[in-house]
Amino acid sequence: DIKTVVTDSGEYECRAVIIATGAKHRLPGIENEESYIGNGISFCAVCDGSFFAGKKVAVIGGGNTALQEAVMLSDICTKVYVVQNLDFLTGEIKLQNELEKRENVEIILSSVVSKILGQDKFEGIELNNNGQLQNLVCDGVFVAIGQIPDNKAFADLVDIDKDGYIIAGEDCKTKTEGL
Repeated sequence: DIKTVVTDSGEYECRAVIIATGAKHRLPGIENEESYIGNGISFCAVCDGSFFAGKKVAVIGGGNTALQEAVMLSDICTKVYVVQNLDFLTGEIKLQNELEKRENVEIILSSVVSKILGQDKFEGIELNNNGQLQNLVCDGVFVAIGQIPDNKAFADLVDIDKDGYIIAGEDCKTKTEGL
């Protein structure tokens, strides 16, 4: 059974197709968040950190990636808030200890981002700690809450589990022959 893959570069015929769509950044689920990506919301301190030098930023997440981002940002930003939804950080103790040493880092636990502040311009975030709301004025947010598979385009051709991953057997085959 021959498959035809259509791309911007032309059409290709083959007997099998390997789906390797990768993953995308998990978003916190805040209203209008997509419109602030690259305009207040970032995902990579190495890539975008210099835009926030001398400014206040928040890092959403409490795992290793979030803590590593916070360490990097604390070297160039005047203030770094680490916002974690749990009542503890999940990242390595070594990273937690490193952040505790830094005077410009503040850890905010048991809080979720509920809103982006500002109308046409990013001005900060609203935090919700068990119904208690707090406005956190900052110049940007770095989201580090994991990644999700980018497989939705193939949902009609393969089975996808509850986490968004394609279900395939040990032989790498899916429910669709050749895929």
